[in-house]
Amino acid sequence: MKNWASLLVIAVVMSACSTPKATISQKSATLYSVQVKKTANQAMEIVDVQMTDGSQWASGSFRLTDASGKRNVLNTKGYEEFGIQVVTPSLTFVPNQALVSYRLEADGPVKSMLLELTSIPAPMEAEARPTLAE
Repeated sequence: MKNWASLLVIAVVMSACSTPKATISQKSATLYSVQVKKTANQAMEIVDVQMTDGSQWASGSFRLTDASGKRNVLNTKGYEEFGIQVVTPSLTFVPNQALVSYRLEADGPVKSMLLELTSIPAPMEAEARPTLAE
């Protein structure tokens, strides 16, 4: 019984300290969507989101949403998954990565995640689009 309780305490501590994971995709020329997964009891403050091609950098404005992207989120504690919608001005470069800076505790150190960008599919050609008649 004592070993079981020790393992439970270790599992809780490890899950509380686990590193958040995220993916990013491009929705349009200036809109990007980040999906973050973390433990629900872990607070996470997003400090900044920057887009880069490796040599040039640009910050975007962002808002936190629930996983569906339909409702705004003010506090990420209690969410195992949430989204970050990032809007950038028209960029003079084509970004291929995003740097998400965050804190896991109030006034704690700023940490970062470098994410590889997945782009939207190429638009269909006008003649290849189905029409209402088809």
